Parts: sequence; structure tokens; C-alpha cells
Amino acid sequence: MGAMFNAATENIYHPFLNATVYRLMSWFYSGSNQKSVAELDHLVKEVILQEDFDVSDLKDFSAARELRRLDTMEDEAAFSGEAGWRESSVKIPLPVDKQKLKESTALKFEIPGVWHHDLLEVICTAFQDTKAQFYHLTPFRLFWKPTPDSEPERVITDLYNSDAFLQEHESLQQQPRELGCDLERVVAAIMVWSDSTHLANFGQASLWPIYLFLGNQSKYQRAKPSQFAAHHLAYIPSV
Repeated sequence: MGAMFNAATENIYHPFLNATVYRLMSWFYSGSNQKSVAELDHLVKEVILQEDFDVSDLKDFSAARELRRLDTMEDEAAFSGEAGWRESSVKIPLPVDKQKLKESTALKFEIPGVWHHDLLEVICTAFQDTKAQFYHLTPFRLFWKPTPDSEPERVITDLYNSDAFLQEHESLQQQPRELGCDLERVVAAIMVWSDSTHLANFGQASLWPIYLFLGNQSKYQRAKPSQFAAHHLAYIPSV
């Protein structure tokens, strides 16, 4: 028993073979419990054991700095001018505690890095999509009769059979036409929605996206992720 004990304790990293394996397993069992055995194998085989992996390159390594570098690259890739994105800044009037100020005289806080598309370009792109053939361009009133002898009941299921849409459609038809234009005039019902999201799968950058939906599309189609009904209108940086 003594011989076996001495043989085991000659290696201070027992039961692991050496310091490298010990430190690797120590990292695996510390911190987050979300790490899996498969991920540990992947780290060793696909990172540490690769011929171009050089431990000296990790001197002064900072994960936060590398994530910032990655965020910058993702910004450049995601918001390219070729994709129609434009960068602007927004000035927000700042309130003053216990004072009433006019918005025109209040101090302004400028927020740079607001990426956006031209609204008209987004609408034109949506109507050029193949899904536009199913858009409701002419509003209507919808009625339902529970039985053949029942009184018709008005039903509003979508924006295009609402009173607001009907009124705007009628108002548009009454406006004078542009000279030489005989095209059909329809209402593009813009519905705007927003929610916070991460900019990319990697990094820490997050933005508030603003999406545009068209109320001309049935909600039963618009709610399907497979329809890709959301059109990216703008991204607002977190302050």
C-alpha cells in the first residue's frame, strides 16, 4: 500500500498525467457549468493541437479587447453601403431637473451610429417582392352571418378591412392626380415594431432594430417566420 501511495504522489497533478492536462481539466470544472465534454475535446483538437497555434501569441491576451475588435468588424460587414445602409446621428433634448424648458432651447445629446434605410426604398423593395401578389391593395368591409337568417355582423380581422384603412384609401382616391400619371393609387400600410437584439452571434454588440411590416399583408402570413415579412428599417445603438 505504501509503495502504491508513493508512486501516485510522485506526480503532484495526480490523477492527471501532467500540469497541462491538470490545468485544462481545472478550467473545465470551474466557472460556467454550460461547458460540455464535446466542447472540451473540440478545444483541444481544433485549437490547442493545431500546427499554427502558438502559446506565445496569447501573451497580454484580453478577451474583452478581442470581442471589441470582433464587434467593429461585424458593424462593417452588417451595415455596408452596398446593402443600402446609411449612418446618421440623432440629437435628443435633455431634460433639466425641476425646470421647464422649451425643446428648442434644451441642451442636446448627440447619439452617433444610427444605421437606417431610406423609408421609400424599403417600401418599394417590399412591393417588388413575390409575396406582394398576395397583398390586399383595396380595402373592404367584412361581414359574418352565423346563420342564413342572422343579421350580418361586421368583422375586423386585419388592417385592410378596418375603418382607418378605408378612410385613408378614400382620401387618396380623391386627391388630384400627378400630371400624366394613370397608375393605380393604393395605401401602403406601414406597421413599425422594435425589440432589442444582439448584432451578431459573436461579440457583445447589441442594437435596437426597427422593423417595418406591411398591413396590406394578411396577419396569418405576416406572423409566419418563413415569410420573412419583417423589413429592416433602422438600428439604434444602446446608450
